[in-house]
Amino acid sequence: MAVSVFQACLASLFLLLTAVTGLPQTFDKRAPSTPLVFAHYMLIEQPPNGDYTNDITLAKGAGIDAFAVNYGGWNADWTQLEAQLDKFYTQALALKFKLFISFDLTSVTDPAMIVNLTNHYASHAAQLQIEGKPMLSSFQSDPPTWDWQNDVLSKLTSKPFFIPGTLSDDASSAFSDVDAFADGIFPWIHNDLTTTEEAATDTAFAGNRTTTGKKWMATVAPWFFKRYNADMNWANKQDDGIFIHKWLHLLKLKPDFIEIVTWNDWGESSYIGPANTTPEDANGGAYWSYYSHEGFLKMAKIFIKAFHAGKSSVSVDRAEEDVFMFYRTQPALTNGVNKTLPLPDNASYMHDDVFVVGFLNASASITLTSGANKPFTYTAAAGVTKKAVLFALGPQNLCAEGAGGFHVNKTGTQISGQWADYNGNVVAL
Repeated sequence: MAVSVFQACLASLFLLLTAVTGLPQTFDKRAPSTPLVFAHYMLIEQPPNGDYTNDITLAKGAGIDAFAVNYGGWNADWTQLEAQLDKFYTQALALKFKLFISFDLTSVTDPAMIVNLTNHYASHAAQLQIEGKPMLSSFQSDPPTWDWQNDVLSKLTSKPFFIPGTLSDDASSAFSDVDAFADGIFPWIHNDLTTTEEAATDTAFAGNRTTTGKKWMATVAPWFFKRYNADMNWANKQDDGIFIHKWLHLLKLKPDFIEIVTWNDWGESSYIGPANTTPEDANGGAYWSYYSHEGFLKMAKIFIKAFHAGKSSVSVDRAEEDVFMFYRTQPALTNGVNKTLPLPDNASYMHDDVFVVGFLNASASITLTSGANKPFTYTAAAGVTKKAVLFALGPQNLCAEGAGGFHVNKTGTQISGQWADYNGNVVAL
């Protein structure tokens, strides 16, 4: 009897606290305080047959919470894009997945378009809601010509959870610029910073997030490389540090959200989703966009699990064990046979290595055989490890053996001394 009275008192106290504080009576582990992971989805880059089912299924399987749908792009057909967005939301709803719009301000120049589309999808069942508000974001290289508060936010039927983008690496000014009207800031990857410089930038954003009380949506990219013309001919200074090192650092910094940039920007080699399937003659020249990045998505799944759990490091379950490799398929400083352009910017920062990444529950023996080089064998410790092994021309083979029957055997695309056209993208498997 005494126990039941005590329990009744506890229940009454909990209900009182609920009424006073507004706390939910049922704890939701997907509450706003839970860190979420998004992937930036280029709507203008369509999947096969315009069907988003496979992309959504893969993203859900990796633990991604929503797609940030990049609305805009080069030579965008706005009528077509609007229809594609509607289909995307419809399919996301059927698959119980969430979306939000990230307006691409390099092409979206009319604030009325932002107002109309944001209002239209604000209450859609597939729209991501944060703290009871529809999520809204943007990608921008420069501040827009309009005023966010007066030209957009004040005209919305529902107050959004607004996190605009920036290319700035100055955390203090980036937060200050949006302090009056936004809930946080979304800094893009800085491909002209080294891994060390990017880490320092992220640390600064984490610090300013704390002092301003705003949210910080950090970014992580699998790779960056593009080579369209003299103005768009660059690689990234972070080279092999851009993905693994960044994830490990962000786990320690604990941003509010992480956005993977991107799911499918084939033109910049920054995709973790399926590689480009468009026939090359209809691809606008992005001949480098056909290499598989499936290894990056599999690695991301393990990092996302750790981030969701609030961990500062990665613990690998036995069922998750794997060993990956990623590498460019040509020497960094050898131009293509055609030589229509000079070597890409930042080429000197890239290393002619195969990067071997272990996600291990226990130590394992790993052997990489690169071309005609003698097989390189080493013991990798449990957890996440990365080893750079000098590459040689020819096929690439990765083997691993560990406890409990753990076994890996992967063969990747061959490395050539010189392709017809320079290719700075990587294979990841």
